Amino acid sequence: MPPLEGPAKELDEKCEELIVKYVSDIRSGKLEGSLNIAMATVSLLEQIISESQNPTAFELCSTIRAVGRQIVRALPQELAATNMVRRVLRAIRDEQPSNANQSGEGAGESLQRLVLAPHSRAAPADTKDLIEPVRDFIAELRGELDSSTQSVCGQAREHVHADELVLTYGASRLVERFLRAAAPRRYRLLLAESSDVKQSHAMAARLSAAGVNVTLVSSAAVTALMSRVNKVVLGARAALAGGAALARVGAHSVTLAAQHYSVPVLALAPLYKLSPLHACEQHHFNVPDSAHSALPYQSSESATARVVAPRYDFIPPNHITLFITNL
Repeated sequence: MPPLEGPAKELDEKCEELIVKYVSDIRSGKLEGSLNIAMATVSLLEQIISESQNPTAFELCSTIRAVGRQIVRALPQELAATNMVRRVLRAIRDEQPSNANQSGEGAGESLQRLVLAPHSRAAPADTKDLIEPVRDFIAELRGELDSSTQSVCGQAREHVHADELVLTYGASRLVERFLRAAAPRRYRLLLAESSDVKQSHAMAARLSAAGVNVTLVSSAAVTALMSRVNKVVLGARAALAGGAALARVGAHSVTLAAQHYSVPVLALAPLYKLSPLHACEQHHFNVPDSAHSALPYQSSESATARVVAPRYDFIPPNHITLFITNL
């Protein structure tokens, strides 16, 4: 059974309020970035699990699935959030057999049978030890998230070498830390501006202060400069099954130029960004962005033009040479 499918369950009012606040924080921009959203999802699940009153494995799985469904409906593009739900569901599956063996009840009964069983079927009576191991796993998961950026950036010097010309696109916290970690290599960096020009300029200033030789270029000049580039480093919003990725809008044209000139593309994707979902078209998992990012409101065309501004680009598998993760 897929992790977010199964018998429907109604959540209580307090859980609904927690989910509404969580979704509101993401939609309003209070929570930005895949790492912060993953951490907030883990905290949300931990709070819901801690407030459960001595649940069975079936009840706990049903509750987490119900939370996951609401997150998917409200935030279909936030794949890191649903990844955290899957990880917690797996932890419940892993813990239940050990609890059953320790209590001597239900030994040999798989969690799959337990979850797929009708509601009338009796679950193991002794579940007092189920919540604590799951909370311990959540603590380990939070530690993994905390160390993921450091683990990815620790590989920077293995991939960036002296006197290389590296190109990146737009501002990204993870890419910035990765490039700063490689600063002792004395490489040169081309930073192509994304639609958010201010953030790109701010990132260039911070990297320059860290000792990186940075040159800001327009995104329109990427194809002309690509023949001189040694490698491209991009931040992935999500790494999809089959080797594809989601990245900020405009990244597809960068990887297309890199493919034309046989330039390797490195995509930074920590474990929490790895998704089991497939996507074969541009519009999958995408959301519309503000039209101002593509056409300024002050322009004369804005009064009559119909602007479609997607937030992400779909990067096909053959455009990506290597995913750098914290595994």
